[in-house]
Amino acid sequence: MTHACTGNGKNPVGNVSGAHVRYLAVFTLLLWPAVSAADFQNGSFEQSYSVTPYPDSVPQYWRLENTDRTIFGSQVTYAWKTEGSRSAGLFSRFGRSFTAGNYQSLYQMVDLTGMAGIAFDVRLAAYGSTTYTTFDNFEASLLVDDVPLWTQDVDGTYLNQQVDVSNMSGLHRVELCIRARVTGQFNVANWVQWDNLRLVKTPDETIVEAVVDVDPNTLNLNSGGAWITCYIELPAGYDVNDIDGQTVTLEGVNAHMGEQGWASPQANEGNTMDHDGDSVRERMVKFDRSAVQAVLKPGVATVAVKGKLLNQTIPTSLRGTDLIKVIGRVGNQK
Repeated sequence: MTHACTGNGKNPVGNVSGAHVRYLAVFTLLLWPAVSAADFQNGSFEQSYSVTPYPDSVPQYWRLENTDRTIFGSQVTYAWKTEGSRSAGLFSRFGRSFTAGNYQSLYQMVDLTGMAGIAFDVRLAAYGSTTYTTFDNFEASLLVDDVPLWTQDVDGTYLNQQVDVSNMSGLHRVELCIRARVTGQFNVANWVQWDNLRLVKTPDETIVEAVVDVDPNTLNLNSGGAWITCYIELPAGYDVNDIDGQTVTLEGVNAHMGEQGWASPQANEGNTMDHDGDSVRERMVKFDRSAVQAVLKPGVATVAVKGKLLNQTIPTSLRGTDLIKVIGRVGNQK
């Protein structure tokens, strides 16, 4: 299968001599880890080694792949960076002729297990014989297993870019590429500079901010009422039918099951409703009033409601607060 960044499927080392291939292979053996850790090796491109016969450099732990090093170059450079002191540059050589699809890339095998994304900073720029000019005729791309997940061909700086790898696990080939979009001879050097490449872990837990309404709004500590009722509304994208009622707490007090099944794990017609008339349904749970009153004091109180959601890919919890007024105390009504 033709490599996604190659375009024409040429020999990856092009016109490089056999001696040079052996030289590069020695460095590959010395610098390439047997199994990449759960992050990039040298993702800030601070360490490098030289590549001959051209005065180029390659970041350690990265492999260089290209169609022809007479038309492309690489440089671990101080000229631009966002993290540390250097970045990894891939560039087209000034005044050379290109065929659409010619490319150069750096790649590394990375364990993406438990990762949500790959984040990075990148800059696309070009230089004429003496002055800065506009990046053109080339494109930058980040690929995973030969599939482009991010591509850009417009001059500029792109910070905190991120691609989704949440459906991947195990070792995968992550590749940074510059590729000619058109055929021609270009009297500028087009540069793609990469920096701060890192993995974004899948969160251990997602927290959903819920809207909660605690009833009554004014709680009299001398009252003989039996229940405190709470209505929980979730933001768009979440379903109140997924609220696990038996995990819901109010100020640490567990929801009361009752004969009606208020705190049942599953929702039912008796514990879901549109209480506030906004066309969005809420999950209703009730709490033993005396148990809640035992942890409250007179005054204005911000009470916290917490719980968990069922049927989520990532463990998901809800939280929300409501402001209520607490009055009175046993033996001394206020």
